[in-house]
Amino acid sequence: MNRNIIVFGATGKTGQLICKELERNELTYSVFVREQSISKMSSSSGKTVSGNVLNADDVKLAFDGESFSDVIIALGSKDLKGAGIRSVGTKNILDALNNAKIKPHIHAISALGVGESWSQLNWFGKLISNLLIKSTMNDHNKQEGYLKKSALPCHIIRPVGLKDGDSKGEVLVQNEGPLPSNAIQRVDVARFLVKSLLENKTGVSGICQKK
Repeated sequence: MNRNIIVFGATGKTGQLICKELERNELTYSVFVREQSISKMSSSSGKTVSGNVLNADDVKLAFDGESFSDVIIALGSKDLKGAGIRSVGTKNILDALNNAKIKPHIHAISALGVGESWSQLNWFGKLISNLLIKSTMNDHNKQEGYLKKSALPCHIIRPVGLKDGDSKGEVLVQNEGPLPSNAIQRVDVARFLVKSLLENKTGVSGICQKK
Protein backbone atom coordinates (compact mmCIF):
# COMPACT_ATOMS: atom_id res chain seq x y z
CA MET A 1 0.00 0.00 0.00
CA ASN A 2 1.32 3.41 -1.00
CA ARG A 3 1.34 5.82 1.91
CA ASN A 4 0.78 9.55 1.76
CA ILE A 5 0.89 10.91 5.30
CA ILE A 6 0.27 14.30 6.89
CA VAL A 7 1.61 15.17 10.33
CA PHE A 8 -0.03 17.69 12.65
CA GLY A 9 2.20 18.78 15.53
CA ALA A 10 5.39 18.18 13.56
CA THR A 11 7.34 20.99 15.26
CA GLY A 12 7.00 19.51 18.76
CA LYS A 13 9.64 17.25 20.28
CA THR A 14 7.69 14.08 19.61
CA GLY A 15 6.46 15.32 16.25
CA GLN A 16 9.98 15.92 14.97
CA LEU A 17 11.00 12.41 16.02
CA ILE A 18 7.96 11.00 14.20
CA CYS A 19 9.07 12.81 11.03
CA LYS A 20 12.57 11.34 11.37
CA GLU A 21 11.07 7.88 11.79
CA LEU A 22 8.90 8.36 8.68
CA GLU A 23 12.04 9.32 6.76
CA ARG A 24 13.89 6.30 8.13
CA ASN A 25 11.11 4.13 6.73
CA GLU A 26 11.21 6.03 3.41
CA LEU A 27 7.57 7.11 3.72
CA THR A 28 6.07 10.06 1.84
CA TYR A 29 4.71 12.71 4.18
CA SER A 30 3.70 16.35 4.59
CA VAL A 31 3.85 18.53 7.70
CA PHE A 32 1.16 21.02 8.68
CA VAL A 33 2.78 23.91 10.56
CA ARG A 34 2.32 27.59 11.20
CA GLU A 35 4.47 29.67 8.88
CA GLN A 36 6.34 31.25 11.80
CA SER A 37 7.17 27.80 13.17
CA ILE A 38 8.70 26.25 10.06
CA SER A 39 12.19 27.17 11.29
CA LYS A 40 11.65 24.87 14.30
CA MET A 41 11.86 21.83 12.04
CA SER A 42 15.36 20.47 12.60
CA SER A 43 15.18 18.49 9.38
CA SER A 44 12.39 17.42 7.13
CA SER A 45 12.17 15.96 3.68
CA GLY A 46 8.42 16.28 3.82
CA LYS A 47 6.27 18.79 2.00
CA THR A 48 5.30 21.80 4.13
CA VAL A 49 1.69 22.93 4.37
CA SER A 50 1.29 26.28 6.16
CA GLY A 51 -1.63 26.94 8.46
CA ASN A 52 -2.95 27.14 12.01
CA VAL A 53 -4.64 23.99 13.27
CA LEU A 54 -6.98 26.15 15.38
CA ASN A 55 -8.29 27.72 12.17
CA ALA A 56 -10.83 25.39 10.57
CA ASP A 57 -10.45 26.99 7.12
CA ASP A 58 -6.65 26.48 7.19
CA VAL A 59 -7.11 22.82 8.06
CA LYS A 60 -9.71 22.30 5.34
CA LEU A 61 -7.35 23.77 2.75
CA ALA A 62 -4.67 21.26 3.77
CA PHE A 63 -6.91 18.44 2.55
CA ASP A 64 -8.24 20.15 -0.57
CA GLY A 65 -6.78 18.67 -3.71
CA GLU A 66 -4.74 15.95 -2.00
CA SER A 67 -5.69 12.59 -0.57
CA PHE A 68 -3.84 11.22 2.44
CA SER A 69 -3.79 7.60 3.48
CA ASP A 70 -2.83 8.45 7.06
CA VAL A 71 -3.15 11.44 9.40
CA ILE A 72 -0.84 11.70 12.40
CA ILE A 73 -1.98 13.93 15.26
CA ALA A 74 0.81 14.79 17.68
CA LEU A 75 -0.54 18.14 18.83
CA GLY A 76 0.66 19.70 22.07
CA SER A 77 1.47 22.95 23.82
CA LYS A 78 4.21 24.14 26.15
CA ASP A 79 1.56 26.12 28.02
CA LEU A 80 0.34 23.84 30.81
CA LYS A 81 -2.85 25.88 31.04
CA GLY A 82 -3.63 24.57 27.59
CA ALA A 83 -5.12 26.40 24.65
CA GLY A 84 -7.43 23.61 23.52
CA ILE A 85 -5.00 22.88 20.72
CA ARG A 86 -5.39 19.11 21.03
CA SER A 87 -9.19 19.01 21.16
CA VAL A 88 -9.99 21.96 18.87
CA GLY A 89 -7.26 21.00 16.42
CA THR A 90 -8.45 17.40 16.30
CA LYS A 91 -12.06 18.48 15.79
CA ASN A 92 -11.01 20.73 12.90
CA ILE A 93 -9.08 17.86 11.31
CA LEU A 94 -12.00 15.43 11.63
CA ASP A 95 -14.50 18.01 10.34
CA ALA A 96 -12.29 18.67 7.32
CA LEU A 97 -12.23 14.94 6.55
CA ASN A 98 -16.00 14.50 6.65
CA ASN A 99 -16.31 14.86 2.88
CA ALA A 100 -13.00 13.26 1.94
CA LYS A 101 -13.28 10.75 -0.92
CA ILE A 102 -10.60 8.57 0.62
CA LYS A 103 -11.03 8.00 4.35
CA PRO A 104 -7.59 8.17 5.98
CA HIS A 105 -6.42 6.25 9.01
CA ILE A 106 -5.97 8.48 12.09
CA HIS A 107 -3.02 7.95 14.45
CA ALA A 108 -3.26 10.19 17.53
CA ILE A 109 -1.06 10.64 20.57
CA SER A 110 -3.05 11.08 23.77
CA ALA A 111 -1.90 10.26 27.32
CA LEU A 112 -2.25 7.46 29.83
CA GLY A 113 -4.88 8.44 32.38
CA VAL A 114 -7.37 9.66 29.80
CA GLY A 115 -10.82 8.08 29.91
CA GLU A 116 -10.97 4.54 31.24
CA SER A 117 -7.17 4.39 31.49
CA TRP A 118 -7.25 6.55 34.65
CA SER A 119 -7.23 3.33 36.65
CA GLN A 120 -3.95 2.36 34.98
CA LEU A 121 -2.05 5.23 36.60
CA ASN A 122 -0.30 4.58 39.88
CA TRP A 123 -0.69 7.02 42.79
CA PHE A 124 2.19 9.20 41.60
CA GLY A 125 0.81 9.44 38.08
CA LYS A 126 -2.61 10.42 39.41
CA LEU A 127 -1.03 13.05 41.65
CA ILE A 128 0.87 14.62 38.73
CA SER A 129 -2.23 14.51 36.52
CA ASN A 130 -4.39 16.25 39.12
CA LEU A 131 -1.90 18.84 40.34
CA LEU A 132 0.33 19.73 37.41
CA ILE A 133 -1.29 18.80 34.11
CA LYS A 134 -5.00 18.78 34.83
CA SER A 135 -5.83 21.15 31.96
CA THR A 136 -3.73 19.08 29.58
CA MET A 137 -5.55 15.90 30.62
CA ASN A 138 -8.91 17.64 30.18
CA ASP A 139 -7.86 18.67 26.68
CA HIS A 140 -6.86 15.09 25.86
CA ASN A 141 -10.20 13.82 27.20
CA LYS A 142 -12.06 16.15 24.85
CA GLN A 143 -9.74 15.15 22.01
CA GLU A 144 -10.43 11.45 22.52
CA GLY A 145 -14.14 12.17 22.66
CA TYR A 146 -14.03 13.56 19.12
CA LEU A 147 -11.86 10.68 17.89
CA LYS A 148 -14.15 8.02 19.33
CA LYS A 149 -17.23 9.60 17.74
CA SER A 150 -15.56 9.66 14.33
CA ALA A 151 -16.32 6.97 11.77
CA LEU A 152 -12.71 7.02 10.59
CA PRO A 153 -10.36 4.15 11.45
CA CYS A 154 -8.33 5.37 14.40
CA HIS A 155 -5.47 4.33 16.66
CA ILE A 156 -5.14 6.25 19.94
CA ILE A 157 -1.75 5.95 21.64
CA ARG A 158 -1.63 6.68 25.37
CA PRO A 159 1.97 6.99 26.57
CA VAL A 160 3.04 7.56 30.15
CA GLY A 161 5.40 10.48 30.96
CA LEU A 162 7.49 11.43 27.92
CA LYS A 163 11.27 11.64 28.28
CA ASP A 164 13.98 13.01 25.99
CA GLY A 165 17.03 11.00 25.07
CA ASP A 166 18.08 7.84 23.30
CA SER A 167 15.88 4.83 22.75
CA LYS A 168 15.48 2.47 25.70
CA GLY A 169 14.26 -0.35 23.52
CA GLU A 170 11.04 -2.32 23.54
CA VAL A 171 7.67 -0.76 24.32
CA LEU A 172 5.11 -2.47 26.55
CA VAL A 173 1.47 -2.27 25.42
CA GLN A 174 -1.04 -2.75 28.23
CA ASN A 175 -4.66 -1.61 28.40
CA GLU A 176 -5.62 -3.08 31.77
CA GLY A 177 -4.03 -2.72 35.17
CA PRO A 178 -1.32 -0.31 36.36
CA LEU A 179 1.66 0.02 34.03
CA PRO A 180 5.04 -0.92 35.54
CA SER A 181 6.73 2.32 34.47
CA ASN A 182 5.89 6.03 34.63
CA ALA A 183 8.15 6.95 31.71
CA ILE A 184 8.83 6.31 28.05
CA GLN A 185 11.32 7.85 25.63
CA ARG A 186 9.79 10.08 22.98
CA VAL A 187 11.84 8.35 20.31
CA ASP A 188 10.29 5.02 21.30
CA VAL A 189 6.80 6.53 21.08
CA ALA A 190 7.64 7.77 17.58
CA ARG A 191 8.89 4.35 16.53
CA PHE A 192 5.85 2.64 18.02
CA LEU A 193 3.50 5.01 16.18
CA VAL A 194 5.12 4.50 12.79
CA LYS A 195 5.30 0.73 13.26
CA SER A 196 1.60 0.73 14.22
CA LEU A 197 0.81 2.88 11.18
CA LEU A 198 2.47 0.36 8.87
CA GLU A 199 0.47 -2.42 10.56
CA ASN A 200 -2.81 -0.47 10.16
CA LYS A 201 -3.42 -0.80 13.88
CA THR A 202 -6.67 0.53 15.35
CA GLY A 203 -8.11 0.85 18.84
CA VAL A 204 -6.28 2.11 21.91
CA SER A 205 -2.76 1.35 23.15
CA GLY A 206 -1.56 2.27 26.62
CA ILE A 207 2.24 2.21 26.45
CA CYS A 208 5.29 2.52 28.65
CA GLN A 209 8.93 1.45 28.53
CA LYS A 210 9.32 -2.30 28.87
CA LYS A 211 11.61 -3.15 31.77
